[in-house]
This record gives sequence, structure tokens and C-alpha cells, in this order.
Amino acid sequence: MSLHKLFADHIATVSSHAEKTLAHAAELEASYDGIVFHAGKQDYYHADDRAVDFRPAAHFARFAPIQGPEHLLLYRPQATPRLFQVAPADFWYEPPVEPEHPYGEVLDVVRVASRDEAAKQMGDLSRCAYVGNAPRAAAALGVPLPHIEPKTLMAALDWYRGFKTAYEVHCIREANEQSARGHQVVRQGFGELLSERRLHAGYLDATGLLEYETPYTNIIAWDAQAATLHYQSKRVHTPDPGAVLLIDAGGVVHGYASDITRTYANDRAPTVFHDALDRMEEMQQELVRSIAPGRSYVELQTDTHRGIAAILCDLGILETDPDAAMTRQLTLPFMPHGVGHHLGLQVHDVGGRQTNPQGEQSSPPPEHPFLRTTRELDTGHVVTVEPGLYFIPMLLEPHRSGAEANAFNWTLIDELIPFGGIRIEDDVLVTSDGFENLTRPFCPGHRDT
Repeated sequence: MSLHKLFADHIATVSSHAEKTLAHAAELEASYDGIVFHAGKQDYYHADDRAVDFRPAAHFARFAPIQGPEHLLLYRPQATPRLFQVAPADFWYEPPVEPEHPYGEVLDVVRVASRDEAAKQMGDLSRCAYVGNAPRAAAALGVPLPHIEPKTLMAALDWYRGFKTAYEVHCIREANEQSARGHQVVRQGFGELLSERRLHAGYLDATGLLEYETPYTNIIAWDAQAATLHYQSKRVHTPDPGAVLLIDAGGVVHGYASDITRTYANDRAPTVFHDALDRMEEMQQELVRSIAPGRSYVELQTDTHRGIAAILCDLGILETDPDAAMTRQLTLPFMPHGVGHHLGLQVHDVGGRQTNPQGEQSSPPPEHPFLRTTRELDTGHVVTVEPGLYFIPMLLEPHRSGAEANAFNWTLIDELIPFGGIRIEDDVLVTSDGFENLTRPFCPGHRDT
């Protein structure tokens, strides 16, 4: 199917979501004649004229795949969404690159020189809602203060973002293919023991992305730093011991992200680490195969810890049995994060804890406070599946003298701490009869070629 057809169908679906959103708001909160979606305003560092890297607000970007601040999109029921593309005359900075995309053939596009010019053409907005990051801009447009991101309206918009259209899946799939080119270069560089900085540069070159264009800051971590979940540094020196590499890096196509993690180990890593890595790969793929409509992500989290318990006990890292490890919550210091999250225009996409479009929430279990998704999976959802097994001194230390100290094989754990940990992550589409792994066709596992 052509990109034009995919996007036209997408806009029809997103417009229907907006219409449903207005209906929910009318039932519970207030009636609005339409919604003004704002790309957002440009921010600057404090007391500086240097601009903060800009990304359009995601609800705007779902309608319009263009870069740059101040653009506005007016949605009114039963009308073609009208995009006011703001392109000021400027000799200091070049305008954002125009995407190779048929949005201009689907949306009603009006090109203006300023937001004020757009406001004049948009007419009376006093009965519209505003979605964006600039309340002052909303006021200048004539949107009343209570209409700025009203709670019920935002809850419904977030809810429907969870249902990805064929166009959105297409973009995420292409972002996986893009990212996989970078992962392949990093995998080759792992064999050459290249520094984190050189691996990062190779990733950017292979994907064609500038650093600010990546969907999140790349994590490229040798050895012990693999246990820092959001490791941000890029060390310039040759790794020592240079045994384990974790890369968590994504791509972006028309605003939609991929989020892929791989872990590699060479013969400098202990045999038990290799065994753990192989077992984690097997478990991660089993978790992916369990994805289907109706699947509970809370249960997926529990199943993940059950699998980690078996790995830790079978390898002698915990000196107890898996059932006891689960009952005594001994896996928690080895995997402190959630098993995944919704993915889309934002890497940690919205609506993951909602139970309905009215905004009611389902909190994660107390023992898993960082689980971002508690929502029952449904057809069209795209989620990540990313179990981890880490050796994090800060989380393990309290157990050395705790009531469960004898359950830990401290000699083996101390041997493994210098090698950081393991995380494996794929992006998965929930289909009507199961799942589609959007990552594996492009980015194989650590033992595959």
C-alpha cells in the first residue's frame, strides 16, 4: 500500500479518535467545537539564547509529520483537519527540512509566516480546546483558560493513541530497520573492542541520524556500566576488560520511534555470564510469543520475574529454589524495572496505565513501581518486551547483611559485578491473533547472524 493511502487512512482513523474524544468530554466535562493542536513553542536554556532541542508535541505529530515549533492544526468534526504551517522569514536559521511525505495531499495545509497570522485565519476559537505546551499561546489564540488541555479530553486522546494505525506500524517498522543498521555496526565494533564514543559515532553514521534526532540518548555501555540502566556517558578509552557490551538505541521515522536493546559477550566474560545471556535470550523470546490481545502486562511482569528466578537458581547465583525466590522477592534487585512499555510517537508512549478513555488508572503492583504498562493489551498496541538481569551493587548491598543474605552466592555475584548485566528488547505489535515482532526481521539475537 502506498504511503499516501496509508496516511489518508491514518488521518481518517485519527480524526475518528478525535471525534470520540470530543464525545467523551461532552459527557463528562464540557462541550468543545473542536481541538487546536499546537506543535509547541521553542524553549531556551536559562539566561541564554541557545535553543533547547525541539520536538513537536506528540498529539500534534500524530496529525502532521513536520518539524519545527508553532505550527497549529485545527480539528473540527466532519471537516478535513487544517494545518497552519508556520514558516517565518529568517536569515539566522534554515527552516526545518521538508519531509518526503504526502501530508500536503491529505491535510488542508495553509502556510503562514507567524502564529498570529494563523490565528487571524482560524477564526473564533473560544469554544475549542487547546492541546500543547504553551498556555500563553492558547490565550493569544482566544482559547479560554479552562479549555487548555482539559483532563477528560487529554485522557481520551492518550487512550486512543494506544491503537496504532497501519501507517503508524509502517513507520515503527521502518524505524526498526533504520536502527538495525546502527546495531549491526556496533556489533561489529564490539568485536574490535572500540570505545563507547566510536561505537556511538558509528551508530549515528549508519542510521543517518544526527544526535538530536535519535528518539532518546543512545546507551552504549561496556562492562560494569551495563548495570546503569540509563547510562549516558560515552567513554573515549578502550574498554577494560572489554567483555560485555550493552546497546540500547533506536531510530525514528516520521516521528515514530523504535527501541531496541542487545547485549553481547566475548570470551573475556565468565562462562556463567554466557549461560545467563543465552537463557535470557530464550526467555525474552518466550515472553514475546506470549503477546496477544487480552494479555495482562502485569502478568507478563510476573512471568518475567519467574523466569529470572529460574535462571538465577539454576546458575547458582541464588542458592534456593525458584518458587522460594519468587515468594521472598529475591529477583527484585536483579531486575528493578518494568518489562516494557507502549511505544509510538514517544518512546514511553502515553496511556499505558489507563483502563478506559475516561482516564481511570490501574496502578502497578507495589513491588514493581516502575512498571509503565498495566493496561490489558489489545489489537493495534505496540509495546516493548525488555527483560533484564543486572548486578547492581547499590541494590545488592543491603542483602549482604539482610535476613536473606544466605540465599545469595556472594562469591559468584562479586565475580559477575564487573560485567554489568543483560537486557534484550524487541518492539512487538499486538495483532488480532497474536503478535508480530517488528524488530527481529532486521536485528537478530546475540548468537544469530
